[in-house]
Amino acid sequence: MAERARQKTKKHNLASFAEAYGLTRGKHCCHGVWNGYRVHVKRVPFGNPACLVTVVTEAKGREEQLKKWLVRKKKELCIADSGAVGIGLMVCPKSSTDTFRRVAYILDKITAYLAKEGFAGADRCPYCGEELGKNCVEMSDSDIPFRAHEACFEGAFLQMQRQREAEAARKDKKPLATLGAFLGGVLAAALFAAFWFWFSFGALGAVAGPFAGAWLYKKFGGKETAYKVAACCALSVLCTAAGYFLCLYVDALNDLGGYASAFAKIAADIATSGGATNLILNVVFSAVFIGVGAAWLVHSLHKSRRSIGSVKRLS
Repeated sequence: MAERARQKTKKHNLASFAEAYGLTRGKHCCHGVWNGYRVHVKRVPFGNPACLVTVVTEAKGREEQLKKWLVRKKKELCIADSGAVGIGLMVCPKSSTDTFRRVAYILDKITAYLAKEGFAGADRCPYCGEELGKNCVEMSDSDIPFRAHEACFEGAFLQMQRQREAEAARKDKKPLATLGAFLGGVLAAALFAAFWFWFSFGALGAVAGPFAGAWLYKKFGGKETAYKVAACCALSVLCTAAGYFLCLYVDALNDLGGYASAFAKIAADIATSGGATNLILNVVFSAVFIGVGAAWLVHSLHKSRRSIGSVKRLS
């Protein structure tokens, strides 16, 4: 007990944390038994979330109880987000310079509450809550390893297959969804123009393209695919570029200054040092903002593909 208390005051990284508490290391994670409960800690410094703590327990029918308790304890535990499903609960600790000390505190508090409320521990199946006997299997659900009855594993595996088949069979309304992505791009162009005419820097509006396009793509019946990412980003680029050109064209028409055409005025303005700098700033920052949206879309695509739990047999 004294050694465990000493470890709680020590600053850890993932490797030393796992070693200190007798947990098994994995890729960007560690897992094992903590105060009688199966736990899993994932730490990816630049991930979203950066840290995810999972405690496995049979919670079917009591998910709302766990969710409400986590909400009440949000400030005390210093967690940014939390949730509960039929086979356990998950929390995301807030970013900290000493993440693993906070993780240890969170795990102690959660496991103490689960034990007090009679939630099943590591010696029971998280699917049915019954004691684990000889007829059990080492498995993982959404990359969280634990033990369960063979029959419960088979049931979870079949449910996963049915969910994936249903998603694959769902119609992808790609043409209509592409229109949604285009409307997102149009919104980005409109915002670009608004910011441009306010203070000659429209790039801030470009960020709306991928986000609004993705939302409308989904609303119009599109599925989470690589095509969605490509369509939302490409149309955002095209619409933003078109919006920028229209801004330059309107400005040139309003002040030709003796030039034969608006195109000649645009070329002359860009040839100046101030015009060139403005062009570079708007183009570069528009690309950066759309790139941020693209990264978010890729992350969302990856997350959607993992939203249906990946149930695997480990042994």
